Amino acid sequence: MTTTHDVIAPADLVSETRRNHQETLEALRRVSIRNAQRWRRISDYNVPVPGLEWTAAETAAHMIGDLRDYTEVLTRFARGYVTHRQRPAESPSHMSAAVNARHLTAVSDRNLHRLAAQLEQATADYVAVAGTVETGRSVLRPNGLIVDPSTMTGLLLGEQLIHGLDIARAAERDWTIGADEALLAIPAVLAVAPAYLRPAQANQRVSFELRMRGGGRYRFAVVNGTALVGQAGAPVDCTITADPVAFLLVGFGRVPQWAPVLRGKLRAGGRRPWRATKFGSLLSNP
Repeated sequence: MTTTHDVIAPADLVSETRRNHQETLEALRRVSIRNAQRWRRISDYNVPVPGLEWTAAETAAHMIGDLRDYTEVLTRFARGYVTHRQRPAESPSHMSAAVNARHLTAVSDRNLHRLAAQLEQATADYVAVAGTVETGRSVLRPNGLIVDPSTMTGLLLGEQLIHGLDIARAAERDWTIGADEALLAIPAVLAVAPAYLRPAQANQRVSFELRMRGGGRYRFAVVNGTALVGQAGAPVDCTITADPVAFLLVGFGRVPQWAPVLRGKLRAGGRRPWRATKFGSLLSNP
């Protein structure tokens, strides 16, 4: 029996992250350096991050902790450790909260200038391992999801982009996300999105075609209590044409849905365009 936490991500979506893996690794390295450079120019380490319960320094510590966790996972994977094939019973959201708390303990420094150097080193360590591992096999993430190594890299890129924005906002600094960077992160985010289906929304029966400007097209549907994601093709209730940066920011809850709609960065169509208003409420924040 399927549950609301089951992930059904077809091979064609994973193949996109695998095909773009080296490019995504380079983007991850580049964005991490950009983050580190900005952290060195911030003097108030304890400024609160809007919308989060963390300070800028705590957010930075979490980012470093995630990179170190993923590096450890891939190092064991490269040495022949085979991950357990069954995910833990706890939801990814529940397990992520515990992992995040551990990061804040493990990365105890709260000086953003020193954390910048740690970020650069943690990124270099991850890229060195991830650039050599075999994709096409499953790896167990610390939050319990089983994903392809290339998907892990895309998720880390998304985290660098989004939390980079968080820290920049806290320090009242500029932060730009490129459309090419967002397009590399989005397939990985979509691959794990079904695991974040809100239990209260599991009784929905709705389908969307997500069209990324300058990028791919994907189908996201909720059927019989399960979310499914893959390449577009089958009929849907609603199409959403999206600027990739706007889609990423809305998906991570950093901007309200109506703001990019008013600017023409999100546009609904299809047989039931009004269903687009439901999309943002289907998933909890990853």
